[in-house]
Amino acid sequence: MNKLLLLLTLLASLALQGCMTYSHNSLPAVSPWPLEAAAKTKPTAFLKVQTEYSVNGTPTANNPNIAPLEKLIAQAFTDSGRFARVTTEQEASDLYITVTLRNQETGNLGLAVITGATFFLVPGTFDNKLIMDMMFRDADGKKLGRVEQQETLTTWMHLLLIFAMPFNESGDGVLRELTKANLSEAARKGLI
Repeated sequence: MNKLLLLLTLLASLALQGCMTYSHNSLPAVSPWPLEAAAKTKPTAFLKVQTEYSVNGTPTANNPNIAPLEKLIAQAFTDSGRFARVTTEQEASDLYITVTLRNQETGNLGLAVITGATFFLVPGTFDNKLIMDMMFRDADGKKLGRVEQQETLTTWMHLLLIFAMPFNESGDGVLRELTKANLSEAARKGLI
């Protein structure tokens, strides 16, 4: 009976592991949104989205599903009100924009092992610095300029954080805000 109780306790602790992620909210507020219309006609834009991932400064192989990220970024471009058409399909456009999202994860690997070995009884933490870089080129391929914004997310892992899961913020919101901040900066610099 004691072995069964121990096994049930172990299984329950594995099921109740929780994480809580929060943003540092260091991005500048974007106002107004959608952006004010430019005096000239709206350009068309082709977006190329790519990602890079590193852990504690070491680049790692990462094959994310780019399609949802492309859709989210393209929607923010469309919502900005500055473009006649935004596409991720190879088409002739007025602007060619390369969006690179870098995820630089930092954390103590030893603490992560201890957290896992104690079934999340000992808390662990790690940070993800998300850097979004946008390179703008004209129809001839000439560089027009570059903008870059960043935001940091901190994740805590602990057994009792299962109760914080419903209040965890989505990563999509942070990516939308990063895109909006970059577009606002690009408009300020006269790139769009």
